Amino acid sequence: MQNKNNIPKDKSNFKWFIFALVFILIVTFSLISGYYLGFWEATKNKEQYSLNNIISTIPDYLRDDFDSDLFWEVWNEAKTKHVDSSENEVSDQDLFYGALSGLIKSLDDPYSVFLDPQETTEFKNELSGSFEGVGMEIGIKNGLLTVISPLEGSPAEQAGLKSGDIILKIDDEDTSEMSLDMAVSNIRGPQGTEVVLTIMEKNGENLRDVTIVRNVIVVQSVTWEIIEDNLAYIKIVHFNNDTHKDFEKIANEILLSDIDGIILDLRGNPGGYLDTAVDIAGEFVDNKLILTEDFGDEVREYVSEPGAKLQDYELAVLVNFGSASASEILAGAMQDYSRGTIIGEQTFGKGSVQDYEQFSDGSSLKLTVAKWLTPNGHNIDDQGITPDIEVELTEDDYNNDLDPQLNAAIKLLTE
Repeated sequence: MQNKNNIPKDKSNFKWFIFALVFILIVTFSLISGYYLGFWEATKNKEQYSLNNIISTIPDYLRDDFDSDLFWEVWNEAKTKHVDSSENEVSDQDLFYGALSGLIKSLDDPYSVFLDPQETTEFKNELSGSFEGVGMEIGIKNGLLTVISPLEGSPAEQAGLKSGDIILKIDDEDTSEMSLDMAVSNIRGPQGTEVVLTIMEKNGENLRDVTIVRNVIVVQSVTWEIIEDNLAYIKIVHFNNDTHKDFEKIANEILLSDIDGIILDLRGNPGGYLDTAVDIAGEFVDNKLILTEDFGDEVREYVSEPGAKLQDYELAVLVNFGSASASEILAGAMQDYSRGTIIGEQTFGKGSVQDYEQFSDGSSLKLTVAKWLTPNGHNIDDQGITPDIEVELTEDDYNNDLDPQLNAAIKLLTE
């Protein structure tokens, strides 16, 4: 029989019961303590274990140069001692993406860029023809953040920015040590917000602050019209997803019109898809080599498709400092084959090719993998294309809506 407290009446049995109970409690406490201690240590060192697993997969000759302890020491310093760490503003994700961005930046190549998921979305939106920002392309030229071109009708153009303008500051932040991707990120932003750019003209004069209100930028990549003397004037502002499809429609319309010559305006066109430039070149030259990619250990040739619809029209191509990358591919091919006369100013000089890869978390990487050469084997990187007819567009021309470059093209095709 047991009492109401379930304690045995026999003292001997009672002692054994107490002993057993204490033993069970000690074992249970030890197991629980061990589990949580192990879990805490595992959580604390999870990143270290993960990194060590990664390190174990790399070659020995690289492993010896990789100090994982230093990496995590710097990580923890940033995580725990930065002024914002007390407010939980320093996230592991930010540090992780920052480390990847720094890794690519160490290549010292302004065109190789790691993009986090948000930046990747913005990049894809831009290539699809719509994004939020000020509407201009920028690049690093001679170590300076430079306006390649403002897009037509954009807030940047309306604010008076021009190709060749140098951006010294973005919202009072010095750009001299700023990466290209960081500059793009700082200039872009939601519709209706403001960004202040400190601008110096390319001649080193007229330092000024320019306040620009960001907006949704919708880009129609290619347009055309018939101008004087039955000339077709085609303007390409970007080589994006829809450019070749739209250009084909324009080519068909030109074939049905009474056209005596074509002016192809690539001024202020920063580039875009390489394949699109090749396809459009194929509308002017039939089954020709357009460019060669040089990967160092191999080369790849791009040849236009047969059936160039516009091959019989006399052609003038307008370029300036804002003409870059895919624009230079197209202009370079036309120049090398003497297919069109290049008119204007020296182009930007971007002769490299970037491979684009998107990762499972939504981030992506643009990595320079090759240099490209014109059909005659010219490397235009950092040099650009010299026009056949050099015509400057001055500040006075710009301010008075004069276009001596277009006039030179019209004169060429009508004489």
